[in-house]
Amino acid sequence: MNTRFENIFLGIAIGDAYGAGLEFQDRNWIRAHVDFTKFINKRTDIQVPEKSVFTIDYKEWDYTDDTEMSIAVAKALMSGQPVTEDLFVRYFTDEYLLGFQTKGYKRNGHGSIRLVYNGEKNIEEIKDFQRNKTYPGNAPPMRAIPIGFVKEELINEYATLNATSTHPHPKAVDASILVARAARGLLVEGIGQDGLIAYCLPYITDEETIRALEAAGKLHGPDLLEGEDFEVLCGPQPLQKKEFIEGLYGLSSNAMYTAVAALYFIKHSRSAFEGLKHSINLGGDVDSLASIVTGILAGKYGIDDLPAYMLQNVEGVPYLKEIANAFELSIENK
Repeated sequence: MNTRFENIFLGIAIGDAYGAGLEFQDRNWIRAHVDFTKFINKRTDIQVPEKSVFTIDYKEWDYTDDTEMSIAVAKALMSGQPVTEDLFVRYFTDEYLLGFQTKGYKRNGHGSIRLVYNGEKNIEEIKDFQRNKTYPGNAPPMRAIPIGFVKEELINEYATLNATSTHPHPKAVDASILVARAARGLLVEGIGQDGLIAYCLPYITDEETIRALEAAGKLHGPDLLEGEDFEVLCGPQPLQKKEFIEGLYGLSSNAMYTAVAALYFIKHSRSAFEGLKHSINLGGDVDSLASIVTGILAGKYGIDDLPAYMLQNVEGVPYLKEIANAFELSIENK
């Protein structure tokens, strides 16, 4: 029997690893071809010039940067050191290097921060890049779940530092807060899923994010989404080239829409597996979305409904349980 925290970390990794095989596939293709009875690897079909970035150092069922950085956040919070931007960046780097040393190859999935790991740029250059984007990348929300378990009065501060350590942008800050608060509300404070969006709204300040989340809260359930409903969760469809992959129906690597879609699917899913399926069926950057949704729902409902082949194949189960138990003990002692 897994503990709640074991379920959370396993849920993060399973959503991430299963989603990685289908990352940046079109929503319509996924809905026609994926029935969740097996792992499907379509990374070689991603239509971008630099396709190798999605295939080099990738092994089926490996988790990606979503899980790696969530572990790093947990380790930073467990460290007992003052929580700062530099602390988070140091633990992001250490976890990346640990994976490299353990596996013998570099983990797939990293965005702009891989240029820091590779020594091509420094962290300030990456922060400047994300600061000046209209819509920053979604690394801050994808790694924010552990922050929901710190002392209540520290959640927004730590979620902000998690974002600004790499993505100093109001939308990235709010996205990080939303995921941390969703974990807090559902798993610590016992907020009902139907009330989760209303619970999270007062903690954010970016006006566009507030409007997007309010609009998502008014949508019908996932099986009834159609037409413009998908634009509420993903932005204009299909994605334009500047949003990453031209002509794709699905979610881009966008902090605001990732967080909004995550809260919407958490509201409407009644098991970890249901949340995973809904997330994958949205198309686009599904591994980040599925890692958040499956992780939080696994904390509420457990992972018994996830197909056995997922737990049997996902990378690093003993390590994930070790981190989960250490994190739980750390939280209990604070």
